[in-house]
Amino acid sequence: MSGTTGLPPYDDNNIFAKILRGEIPSKRVHEDEHAIAFHDINPQAPVHVLVIPRGRYVSLADFSANASEAEIAGFWRAVGRVARELGLEERGYRALTNMGQEGGQEVPHFHVHIFGGRRLGRMVPGVQA
Repeated sequence: MSGTTGLPPYDDNNIFAKILRGEIPSKRVHEDEHAIAFHDINPQAPVHVLVIPRGRYVSLADFSANASEAEIAGFWRAVGRVARELGLEERGYRALTNMGQEGGQEVPHFHVHIFGGRRLGRMVPGVQA
């Protein structure tokens, strides 16, 4: 999709596209018509799960501009459901998405990281809350 100006084109050979097609295995914790969620292979917290939409979206901007209302609602409901089902609601968790090189995005497919299972540090060192 990636019709939003300034975004790179979607790469059908990215690792998440391959996971969606079943070409690469993943340890899934959720799957529905709008999203899948699976454990990160390089976890940065005791719980580190990725939630990805099934559609071909590069970023949050691309997803919000080009996905249908049903895709958007279904995806964000999946994010919340995964956090609840992993038992993270009571103690807290972080949901994070990265965009582009300066934002730290490693895979050019929109996704949300869910981190939990321990106290998480500051997002940006030196910034006062």
